This record gives sequence, structure tokens and C-alpha cells, in this order.
Amino acid sequence: MDLPIGFKEMIGRLLGDDAPRLLEALQSEPVTSVRINTRKPGAIFPGSKPVPWCPTGFYLPSRPVFTLDPLLHAGAYYVQDASSMIYREVIRRIATTPATLLDMCAAPGGKTTAMIDALPDGSRVVANEYVARRAAILKENLAKWGYPLAVVTNRDSAFFANSADRFDIVAVDAPCSGEGMMRKDEDAVRQWSPQLVRDCAALQKTILSNAAEVVKPGGYLIYSTCTFNREENEEVAEFIRSSLGLEPVDLNFPAEWGIPRGIDTDLPVYRFMPHVTEGEGLFLAVFRRPGSEAFSNPLPSSIPERRKVERKSPKPAKGAKQSAPSRKGMREPQEEIPEIEEILSLDFDRSRFPEAEVDLPTALSYLRRESITLSPDIPKGYVVVTYKGLPLGLAKNIGSRANNLYPKGWRILMQ
Repeated sequence: MDLPIGFKEMIGRLLGDDAPRLLEALQSEPVTSVRINTRKPGAIFPGSKPVPWCPTGFYLPSRPVFTLDPLLHAGAYYVQDASSMIYREVIRRIATTPATLLDMCAAPGGKTTAMIDALPDGSRVVANEYVARRAAILKENLAKWGYPLAVVTNRDSAFFANSADRFDIVAVDAPCSGEGMMRKDEDAVRQWSPQLVRDCAALQKTILSNAAEVVKPGGYLIYSTCTFNREENEEVAEFIRSSLGLEPVDLNFPAEWGIPRGIDTDLPVYRFMPHVTEGEGLFLAVFRRPGSEAFSNPLPSSIPERRKVERKSPKPAKGAKQSAPSRKGMREPQEEIPEIEEILSLDFDRSRFPEAEVDLPTALSYLRRESITLSPDIPKGYVVVTYKGLPLGLAKNIGSRANNLYPKGWRILMQ
């Protein structure tokens, strides 16, 4: 992979004699890491080693075909770069009581789920994504993770600044030039230019100006990028301190984690660099708004406790007999079908439907949205299909086969 000349020159100015090490690292194979969902136990990765800053994160010796593992689709783990797992540690340190959290640029959901893992039970999460297509992916990933007190929104950052809601924690993993992803994403190499860096820095300041408005007194703003240049990192962090009225927070990560500090700044910011830390590039800064309202007030009623699921009644098959009216002229109530988000939620009442535990080939057929055949002892009607004890979704067992109700947009295409 041929890195842009202008990028190499920038890295040379940034790192000096250390620049060749970073450029060499960007030509190496990326590491593979996963983060376990402790609320949905079952995923095991032999030969893995722990990520130092994330007790639920693990480096894998090789990259398996994750798409063909039903446990991924059940939400038992998330495939995530190890550097990004630092979000779990940040939340563990700053949220000791139930909190409200807004992830303003949340797709695809890796950092959101990492923060969810560290939030005290009862915390409420709003995961926002401006791009509609990416918001749909975010919704799917959060549904699989199963935390019931999370909602997905598709808004511009200005919407939140102009709303009445304020949050204990606001996270901005900002759109950036993507330099830190160059060894994993060829698009990051092709799209890079000095103008892109300038454009991203301007956008970041706009988003952060809106985000700062939403932070309660005493609350926290988390800022990160996946890029290396100072213009989008240390210089934007300085903008937060000097222009937005927030105070930097020194996280004092243990020295043995080997996470470098910022470059040419007195701010307590951090850089994950692939020639130093085992993972992709990431810049991290945490700020606090002076005051004491955060974490002390009741959670606001304007943030829904959970996404309300509109229950749908099954449509009768063509030609099927309709249920006869009762003596009062009312139809008999039909069985309610829960949406996939409800089935995968950690608060789903699993006694509500029979469950059908399936083997690996059947689970993959189900995830491809193919018809499946269940064990003869499974009762007819609606059943929850499970794999290694974790729900995958709903099917309607008619005996000779089961009609597959897995969402069409979620089906896997790999054979």
C-alpha cells in the first residue's frame, strides 16, 4: 500500500526520528480483537490474550470468519479495535452512579456498546447518527447487544443543542480524516488530503460546539478521532478548553499500558499509535464542565426508558378461516408477535414463548433467512430460536418446517 507523500511528510514533522516506525507499522497486518458482552455470556476464544485497558477485550491469534458465528449475531461479543475499547475504561472512571449518556456520532456502535458495558444499571443512553444508512446499522448492533435502556436517533448535532435535554456524559467520536485506519481501510488512503484534514477539523469544532451545550454542569465531554495529525487532535482539544468553557481531565492511565500522551501540548490527552500500542490509531481527550448538577438529578423523563415496540398481530394466511366473533361481537385476540429488538433485549421475558435450541448449520440457515426444520418435540406456533442458549430471533413452527421471521435486512449472505 503506497501512502500519500503529503501524509508521510506530515508524519515526519509530527514524530521526527520516530516517524519511520509508525509508517512501517501502517504497512503491517492489523491485529484482530473482540470485546465480550458479559450480559450475554458464551463466547470463548482459545489462544487469545487480554487487552490491557479492557478486562472484557481480547486479542485473537488470527481472524476467524465472524459472519459465520451465530454468537456474533446473538450479541455475545463485538468485533472492535482494541484502541477503541478505552471508552469502557473512561466510563468506568467517571460514571459511578446511573447516568444519562449521549453518543453524538455513534455508528456503527462499538464505542456505544463499550460505554454501555461500564455504565451502572439504570443508566439511559441515546445513540445518535447523522447518516441514515449508518443509523440503521447502529440500531441493529445496539439491538443485538441487548441493553434495554438505549434509543437510536438520526439527528444533526444542532438538534440536541437546541433541545431541552442535558446529559451527564456526551461522547463525540468525530468524523475525521481517518489516518489511523490506513492499514485497515484503503479508502482512508485514497481519500486523504490536506484539505480533508482542514475540512474535518472545521466540522469537528461545529459538532463539539453543539455537544458542549448539552453537557450538564459537572458532566463530561469525551472527544476522540481515529487520526494522527495535530490539527484534528491537540488543536481541537485546545479549542474545547479555550472556547467552550470545559476543563481537561487527566485520566492518569497506568504507565504499563504504554499509551503515549499528546504531542506539543500541556493538555492531558492520549494517543494510541500502532507502532507503540497494539491497535489502530486513536486520539482521546476528556473534559468536564464546572458545576455539580450531573449525576445528582433524577434521570429526565424526556429520554424514553426504552424504545417502545409496536406489537403486530400476525396476518391470517390467504383462505384461512377467521376466528369467529364472540357473543359480544368481538374477535378473539390474536397472539402478539414481538419485534426482533424485543427478543434480543436483556429484559425480554423468555418464558413468554417456547425456545428451540439449534445446532450450527441450522443457526446459519436461520440467519440466512431460510426455512428450517426444528426438533419434533418443539411445539407448533411461535418459538424463539436459540444458539448456545442465546436468542437469535423468532420463527413460526408448523411441524414439517418453520417459517423464518428473521429480519430481511439483517440476513447474512455468506455461504
